[in-house]
Amino acid sequence: MSEVPARYRGLWRRRLYVEPAAGPSVVEDTTTEVYWLQTGLWHADLRIPVDMPDFTGVGSLADCDRMQLIWIAGLTAFAGRTIVEGRFCTWHRLVDMAPGLDKDIGAMRFLSDRLLEEQHPDGRYLERWEKVASGDATGEVARIDEVGLPVWLQQGTHAFRIVPRPSLEADHELLEAPETLAGAALARRAATEVSYLCRDADGWRVARSTHPWRIGDLCEVPDAR
Repeated sequence: MSEVPARYRGLWRRRLYVEPAAGPSVVEDTTTEVYWLQTGLWHADLRIPVDMPDFTGVGSLADCDRMQLIWIAGLTAFAGRTIVEGRFCTWHRLVDMAPGLDKDIGAMRFLSDRLLEEQHPDGRYLERWEKVASGDATGEVARIDEVGLPVWLQQGTHAFRIVPRPSLEADHELLEAPETLAGAALARRAATEVSYLCRDADGWRVARSTHPWRIGDLCEVPDAR
């Protein structure tokens, strides 16, 4: 499978989201923290809205109350393979906190080497991305687990740690809204961890995460298979 063009590699941060792509905006978002890390083959994406509940005193999923679990399970966070064909980019989500039925494909336009515009092919939305850090093959690390899922993606001093959720029961309603779930089913839905890390003098430190109690933790790079 072909790698993405070199100009895509690195860490991107979203600066603007609007719906629709043209005409008067019905939705405009400049406050959600969105990070997208792209390697030659793999991507990870994490989106943290500003309305994060208070997680003081929480150290695990077991410590979360129902509203905290609903908030986590409703986050947008995913990782998988990236395919670029011409001006179209498709993100095949192999790990997905909140999966849906829509295909994730964007029409891409580079406004400069560090500014990228993504638009839904039907004009439903427009996103503007700024490159925070460039990447190349020499600073790239990808760790894949025994079933082919990404668990660590790294470009230079930026990385994503991905912990897929455990297997769900056969009767789990994966596409239902988190608010409709209860007990163990809700906790399992919220179990996917996608964390964005930066490397400092002490090692790899969690900066943002679907599990907010992990922020500030140091993590080791998983061993290669």
